[in-house]
Amino acid sequence: MSCELETPILRAIEARQWPDRCDGELRAHAATCAECADLVDVATALTEDRQDALSAAHLPPSGAAWWRTQMRARQDAARTARRIINVVQAAAVLVALVAVFLIVGPALPAIHWSLPLILALASPLALAPVAVYFALTEH
Repeated sequence: MSCELETPILRAIEARQWPDRCDGELRAHAATCAECADLVDVATALTEDRQDALSAAHLPPSGAAWWRTQMRARQDAARTARRIINVVQAAAVLVALVAVFLIVGPALPAIHWSLPLILALASPLALAPVAVYFALTEH
């Protein structure tokens, strides 16, 4: 069962009016009612803990928070740009390889001895964007 004066007592505690700046009848009632006495003990302890936590909390200056936010946004934009550049580089290398094979392809029977040389020269071009991507990504 709850007491009808719990709400006014709780409001007085939350408003930091307990016990000195509240109605004397509320104090007298809390002294005689077990439920309200428990409420006073728990609510005042929680209110004091909350005030201690708020006073101990350290907020950085607004300028520092703004600067960190701006730096994080710039880093995110740079990461996105690097990814796009790597994709474009990979596509360009792929187009170049296709163009080389289209140009050299018809002549391959005549120069079949140089196919390993062509592949050896083209492989680093194909793998360079992949290497750059892994080198620039954060792990």
